[in-house]
Amino acid sequence: MQKSGILFVIVGSIVGVGIILSFYGNQVIFEDLNKGEGQVKFAENLIIPVELDNTETQTGIYAVQIINFKEGITAKILDPFDKEIESQLIDEEVFEGRFNITVSGIYKLVIENTNEEEIKVFGVIGPEPDAGKKSLGFISLYILIIGLIGIVGVAIYAIKNRKKSFS
Repeated sequence: MQKSGILFVIVGSIVGVGIILSFYGNQVIFEDLNKGEGQVKFAENLIIPVELDNTETQTGIYAVQIINFKEGITAKILDPFDKEIESQLIDEEVFEGRFNITVSGIYKLVIENTNEEEIKVFGVIGPEPDAGKKSLGFISLYILIIGLIGIVGVAIYAIKNRKKSFS
């Protein structure tokens, strides 16, 4: 096997490891998040509950995605006493927000539609991932970039060596 072939196998393996780490990192980051989706009609709500412990984390996150974006969607966070602690009018297709976890209990993401049309929405709520879980995503990205740069480098190396062998 030629030297360039071995190098292609090595950088291909690096890219493969980066892809595997990326999938694993996403799984780890999203494992604690509760997901919900549905068609939300006027005066109907999509409610996504999650149990949060303020001794484990002080910050929660939520995200709302509106399929075929239309205005009129509001996202609210309710604490375990059903008191509204956060309210946001969603003015973009994908919105992410944070909220403070003051007491342990079941927090709810309530997605409301004030528009007359039925709208398909997707929402998630849960604890903010810790730095270790987030870093796994960055590490996989760096490995992928290194692998892709390596592929380009090996391709250039192979082309230069091919020209030398024909000379």
